[in-house]
Amino acid sequence: MEVEKDIQQRIFNAVKLQLPKGEKLSNVIQDILCLSQDAAYRRLRGEVPLTIYETKTLCEKFNISFDDYGDLQRGKVMFHYNPLVSIDMNYKSYLAGLRDGLAQVRQLDNVHMLMSINDTPLFQVFNLPHVTRFKFFFWAKTYLQMPEYQNEKFKREKIDKESLAIGIEALNYYNSIPTTEIYGPETLRGTLRQIEYYFDSHLFEDPTYALEILDNLIQLIDHMKVQAENGAKFTRGNEPVTSGNEFNMYSNDTYIADNTYLIKWDSGSSVYLSHNILNYLVTTDPYYAEESEKVLTKLRDNSSLISKIDAKERNKFFGNLERTVLNFRRKVEAELQF
Repeated sequence: MEVEKDIQQRIFNAVKLQLPKGEKLSNVIQDILCLSQDAAYRRLRGEVPLTIYETKTLCEKFNISFDDYGDLQRGKVMFHYNPLVSIDMNYKSYLAGLRDGLAQVRQLDNVHMLMSINDTPLFQVFNLPHVTRFKFFFWAKTYLQMPEYQNEKFKREKIDKESLAIGIEALNYYNSIPTTEIYGPETLRGTLRQIEYYFDSHLFEDPTYALEILDNLIQLIDHMKVQAENGAKFTRGNEPVTSGNEFNMYSNDTYIADNTYLIKWDSGSSVYLSHNILNYLVTTDPYYAEESEKVLTKLRDNSSLISKIDAKERNKFFGNLERTVLNFRRKVEAELQF
């Protein structure tokens, strides 16, 4: 019976993740299954099992494969991902996909995100749109080697208003979700290596633009430090908030192997893993989420909390980041003089 309840709850969670903001799962279940309010709530609480017909109706309506949920066992996990052929690879659609995903997460009840970051904090980068644009260009041209980028160099361009608006929306959703984030000594190193590669390979149309991107990274570091001091997230250029937008930031002195995002809410959890450079794998498997939470919790407990408290460790962490960027900036400046 417990396994059946787990499967039923996972189906409800999969449905809820697809609902527009503000739409209640109970109302959707009532309408689609033609149930009374009381009957819908009894199914949502697990007091009454879904019938075969009800399960079939929900799976067909929301394009859910029952096979993915009906074989629930430890050691066997079903992940979902977006095939590359289905991703419209342009900057605007990439931002829109991230925005829509964050919007879905934001509407979950009592939601919290626990994440490990092994390089660049993607959502924080939205505070500096030109860095986001550089990251996307690098992925599309250098990693995925997309034909339309083959002969392109990275140019100094204004971000169109629509893309900027989408990025701000995504950032606002992220800022409104309470998060616990664990960072390691490799933070921003990957982005720096990408900038270095493009500079050395003459892939900046104007090589001085590399300095502007590096200045953006310094601004990102400064902004993240202010957020850590306040223990709350807010958009760069705005005044620090005094409550809400919870930001628990941890520093870990060891190497963090991957980007893992554990999302927990009142009735379920899901895990997102970075995959194929800019894609992700996602699962709502309760056993996998439970084990992921244990690992991330141990990683957090072995780290130093640097938000709000422990100014010494906070200054050390951000000081190291800033020195690394400034040292590379001096190298670029010296080479530009020749």
